[in-house]
Amino acid sequence: MSSLSNKNEPQSLPPGESAPSGVQDNVNTHFDATVSYWDEVYGDETLQGVIYQQRQAAVLEYVDAADLPTPAHVLEIGCGAGHLTVRLAERNLHVNAIDASAGMVELTARQAREAGYAEQVTVSQADVHALPFQSGHVDLVVAVGVIPWLHSPGEAVAEMARVLRPGGQLVLTADNGARLSSFIDPRGMLALTPLRRTYHALRNRPGQAVSHLHSPRRIDRFVREAGLQATATRTIGFGPLSLLGHRLLRDHLAIRLNKRLQTLADAGVPGLRRTGWHYLVLATKS
Repeated sequence: MSSLSNKNEPQSLPPGESAPSGVQDNVNTHFDATVSYWDEVYGDETLQGVIYQQRQAAVLEYVDAADLPTPAHVLEIGCGAGHLTVRLAERNLHVNAIDASAGMVELTARQAREAGYAEQVTVSQADVHALPFQSGHVDLVVAVGVIPWLHSPGEAVAEMARVLRPGGQLVLTADNGARLSSFIDPRGMLALTPLRRTYHALRNRPGQAVSHLHSPRRIDRFVREAGLQATATRTIGFGPLSLLGHRLLRDHLAIRLNKRLQTLADAGVPGLRRTGWHYLVLATKS
């Protein structure tokens, strides 16, 4: 569910930073208040909308590539506005969709009902750090845009692994701390230095929802420590590029640049392959 850059976006913490106490309440309040934004962004033709659409398409490619039984049971964590939920149901998957935000749960349930998948989709409110599901019974866990908002992401990934059956698969995304935009804007570079604590202390306000950036290496470690083996990884989305907080390109040019850089990243070009905004992982439980 994490965002790129918009008026509703909370501040992001760099890799390794911890969340303040009460952060989950702040996050839930933030998403309850921005339900309509998350419902609309996946149809948006701005750079932000385009990148979210790219991310969803890439996630679905990983889902389609997963070796799932028939019928397959999917746990979607952080269902948000329910757009991915419906795409999963369209694949004849039985989906248990959860979110910590009551507003998002309500919206997802409505999306599934209106799309005709009410019997295929179950929606509920739950905390990813303590999933209310039995161990070893889920074929696939999908967690898109969840990791950036968690106070204990390593524990959450371990919970995802716990509910997976042996041979079950996980599709996970995180906001990349090594994204290209961080190395172009001096402010982004400052946030990656030892001065990052002071930088974010000056920017973050009490009671504000805070999202986290994680390096691909750190996400890989969470996956490995949870007993999972990554079988595919990639990064998605290049932009918005800015200098001192000011966008460098108008949306139509930024979208063209994003498309070109994504093509190069997908081709494995060094310096781009792992510097997209979103880091995606497909992993299997041993």
